[in-house]
Amino acid sequence: MDTPGHHDFGGEVERIMNMVDGVALVVCASEGPMTQTKFVLQKALKQKLKPMVIINKADRPSARIKEVENEIFDLFCSLDAPDESLDYPVYYASAKNGWAVQDMSEEKLNMSCILEGIIKHVP
Repeated sequence: MDTPGHHDFGGEVERIMNMVDGVALVVCASEGPMTQTKFVLQKALKQKLKPMVIINKADRPSARIKEVENEIFDLFCSLDAPDESLDYPVYYASAKNGWAVQDMSEEKLNMSCILEGIIKHVP
């Protein structure tokens, strides 16, 4: 699900949260978690969904990958995420350039690792 910035954002998330089997939490590598990120993660944890984390725009010079990873973990902790939710997979991506990896040293070819992650982590 995408988290639009319009006025009914919260209602939209509430309406569809019962229809999803998993959550791909996409966070900007420069900006870090936003208000929408916290809201969606809180609702996902309430539904006992185990999110996958995708740090997008990892190719930008302004990317703060390690800091954003820490901010995401802190967000999980601030929402009292159960221990099993803290073992979330992390993917680094450039949606604009069409690649995702689980390790930034990997060759950046496509986004197949995210699709494989969905198969592995979403019931």
